Amino acid sequence: MVMRVTNQAQQANALRNLFRITEDQFLANQRISSGKRILAPSDDPLGLRDALGLRASISRSEQFNRNITFNQVFVNSADSALGNVSTSLIRAQELAVNSLNGINTAATRQAAAEELDQIIGNVFQAANTKVQGRFLFSGTGLATEPFQQNAGALGALYTGDGNRLNLEVADGLTVPITKPGSEVFAVDLNPAVTTATNLSDLNGGAGVTLGSLSITDRAGNNAVVNLGAATTVNDVIVAINGAGLNVTASINSAGDGLLLTDTSTAITQALTVTESGGGTVAQELGILGSRNGNLTGQDLNPVLTTATTIASLNGGNGLTLGLVDVTNGSLSGTVNLSGATTLNDVLTTLNGAGLNLTASINSQGNGLDVVSSNANTTAVIDDVAGGDTASILGIGGNNVFLALDTLKQALERDDTEGISASLDLLNASRDKVSDVRAEFGAVSRTLDQMEVLSGEDVVTQKEQLSDIEDADFVQEAANLAALETALQATLAVTARVLQPTLLDFLN
Repeated sequence: MVMRVTNQAQQANALRNLFRITEDQFLANQRISSGKRILAPSDDPLGLRDALGLRASISRSEQFNRNITFNQVFVNSADSALGNVSTSLIRAQELAVNSLNGINTAATRQAAAEELDQIIGNVFQAANTKVQGRFLFSGTGLATEPFQQNAGALGALYTGDGNRLNLEVADGLTVPITKPGSEVFAVDLNPAVTTATNLSDLNGGAGVTLGSLSITDRAGNNAVVNLGAATTVNDVIVAINGAGLNVTASINSAGDGLLLTDTSTAITQALTVTESGGGTVAQELGILGSRNGNLTGQDLNPVLTTATTIASLNGGNGLTLGLVDVTNGSLSGTVNLSGATTLNDVLTTLNGAGLNLTASINSQGNGLDVVSSNANTTAVIDDVAGGDTASILGIGGNNVFLALDTLKQALERDDTEGISASLDLLNASRDKVSDVRAEFGAVSRTLDQMEVLSGEDVVTQKEQLSDIEDADFVQEAANLAALETALQATLAVTARVLQPTLLDFLN
């Protein structure tokens, strides 16, 4: 059978061929000008998926690198500050040793005490080092100056918190770039919040201004909770739990504040706590605000009281107490604190040891002061061999500021027994500073290694990305030349096949 192909069909077929070739030319030109092989998802769906994954991974690696570069200054500055402290402790040891030789007098020891006062000032400056507007040794309270003079007593007052600032340097890998000063220069006994904690002891002893707060659970139910008669944390918890809401109050997992757990099944809004009646009780309880889930309260920072239990110290982890050695002029002895269950037990045992000691809670409410009751001697408290009770209680041992202040007081009082005993405190403090410097050194090495690795990772992944999505210029140029030849050939063939005749113009 013979079939006739109409001119219209021939023209349509010719145009399709021309459009296809010119479109291929356009895409080839785009690939050459952009340098990219994948111009649309349909060009290579699997390749595009891999390219997007690589781009996300490269972005993370570059962010890790920026984090490392930006935060290395904190680690380096901390190491430098600790180096200055170590040098200061060495000089303090020299002053102590020189003051014990036979030719020294009360006057020369007074002169040494004056030099030591300058050394203590230098250590305060190092401990309060500030970098890029943030204090290095204040924990996560970066705007809070961590150390202040302990007026009327020995050592320093720590006003930071006990947390570390951690930096993510790779997927699943974080390193601490700060260390709280309570783990380096002094001690914060950091009592946990318990149900028995008095509201008046919260917020560093400032307490809580009683009043009412309003809670709206995630189902939209609202209640006003009156805390006007509350005296303990337990009273607050009971009042909130009895408000008839889908909210349960408890102490948070960190042991430093409250936790509001919302059990609503029909979610219409965020869990919200606001003030009621113009008060500030919600803010002072650390639960003011809204959360799309449970609300974890802020650190309520309770102060120490004589009723504070040993088990509640150290953020609720407790302390294991044992023996401490005491030298106070001609008096010396070992005091056993292992049976203490409250701070009152510790204070009573020290005060009743017959060693002329006066023990009390410091003015900051986060540590202990132990001084000599004799104005002519200095009480020096140290760890027994293999123990750490004096250190963890902050009454001796490796407490940097206390060691320096103890030596200074002993020099001022011309107390040779105190000067000699303080040498052990200075040695322990130097060892502690050296250990912390080693920790920062390890962190610095980790940062350096991860910076190199993340840089290499970026280069490798960019090469892989290039292999997937970059165009081959030589190949594309050859393709473009072939398409140009095909276009010219198609135009020539089309011109011959579709030659017009006189009949074409008679219609």
